[in-house]
Amino acid sequence: MASTPQRTDGRYDVDVIQLSDFRLPGGTTSSIAEEVRAQSEAGISTALVHAAGTITNHPHPWSAHIRGILDLPHVQVATHRERLHAKLLVIRHPTVIWSTRATFDHLSADEVVIVVNHAAVDAAGTRHYPVEDTDRRVRELFGKEPIWAPIGPVVRGTVLEQTTRVPLRDQDWVNIFRTPEGVQERTGFLGDVPIIGRHSRPEPGKWPATRRDIRAAYPNSEKYRVEILGGAWAAEKILRGRPEHWHVIPFGGEDPMRFLQRIDFWVYMHHPDLKEAFGRAAMEALAAGCVAIMPPYMKELFGDAALYATPQQVTGIVDSLWKDPQRFLEQSLRAQEFARAFRPQMHIDRLAALDVHAPAQPPQDRVLATPARLSGPTLLLSTDAAAAPTAAELAERLRTPRRPTAWVQVAERPDAHAAGAAVTVLDAQALRMTDSAWQQYLAQRLSQLIGALRPGRVVIVGARFHTGALRAAQTAASSRFWVRPPDSGALDEEQMASTGRFTRVFSAEEAEDLDALVRQIAGHR
Repeated sequence: MASTPQRTDGRYDVDVIQLSDFRLPGGTTSSIAEEVRAQSEAGISTALVHAAGTITNHPHPWSAHIRGILDLPHVQVATHRERLHAKLLVIRHPTVIWSTRATFDHLSADEVVIVVNHAAVDAAGTRHYPVEDTDRRVRELFGKEPIWAPIGPVVRGTVLEQTTRVPLRDQDWVNIFRTPEGVQERTGFLGDVPIIGRHSRPEPGKWPATRRDIRAAYPNSEKYRVEILGGAWAAEKILRGRPEHWHVIPFGGEDPMRFLQRIDFWVYMHHPDLKEAFGRAAMEALAAGCVAIMPPYMKELFGDAALYATPQQVTGIVDSLWKDPQRFLEQSLRAQEFARAFRPQMHIDRLAALDVHAPAQPPQDRVLATPARLSGPTLLLSTDAAAAPTAAELAERLRTPRRPTAWVQVAERPDAHAAGAAVTVLDAQALRMTDSAWQQYLAQRLSQLIGALRPGRVVIVGARFHTGALRAAQTAASSRFWVRPPDSGALDEEQMASTGRFTRVFSAEEAEDLDALVRQIAGHR
């Protein structure tokens, strides 16, 4: 078993750690975002820890769902190398923790929950992750026996198909959902023909496997309008073209709730090998008041809130309800009432059952624990590998017995840690984040250090400065210096316009005389 730090003094760095692969674009990250938003509103502090799994092998940025919660109160971003102790660690998507190469030597929690939001075995009998081996790996990583928490009865059944030897939570860890403001009850149909729609990721598993089933569920006929959000390349490949009566919008091309409010029937027919764990897209459709038509096995998830059929039965149901508007409206209202039951308070209540309680008054934003060796009056940041030699020299020369120096380096690889650097922050490419999301992440990391160090001066070393670093530096009641190392290129207009936000900018030529440069920084009052 790995040596995992455990605290027994009752003190915590954060209430909840949410750990997953934040590049995943669909229900995994949208569900995390909803839970974190609920925690933030309740004053429960959260650390987001990204772990790159093998589900997404491409260098995608973090999901828009995750990027949208980075600035919420009581939310921190942390790396897998962070030293953190929490009341609760929530791991979402077992394949992520099974496949990631990340280590978590300094993460610990009183309780560990694995949220099972993906089938362990699909309808074709394919195993997507080994349940017992995953359970064993989590125990080795964190020194705790995890609680397995399926998000619904279908996925619970797939875990039990593999094994009965892992501890399953009695109640499902259902996804929470908040109905957006402005969503009204339906008063009738939206057009002069039935509008059939669907929204999902465009991958093949989300579509029926045969031309016959696709045509039956999504008819190419003047009697219907078919609206598709999420792309349809997989279906078009099977059909050998796009039907003329389909209107297709790419994934992310329209807000899902806005899209759903302009369709009558949400029809979700998928590949026979797929087993939906919960169906967040389905919940969104129900909340919007669509009449949802799904495969029969999903009745275990949604009961009478939806209707169930094979692909060949879809148009028969649509035609029947089109002739009976009152029955359509009754089914639409039933769907919306079902969705409203999955309110955010449900998540706060289950956290309380795990001894994570919302405070009577929301706390001030907490600063994550910082190693004691970082205490001192000078914070120095090198922006890339080329700046590291100059930064190392400055860190040594600015250090005095009464003025320690903490050097933070930005690096492109985890193993690029330079001797003398106190903290390494991986760059956007290494973390597979967009530049905008990474700048927010860098600003947050540096703000934590500034809050702990209260530095007398901040020194940025690099040919260019990161905007996230400057945002953080401006929160410090200290002098700000920018040192451009020898051989730095010319400044562009954007960087030139920002030089006035520093106390002093040292040119590449001035940086060649480090003795004089150090005297000017050290002598500044």
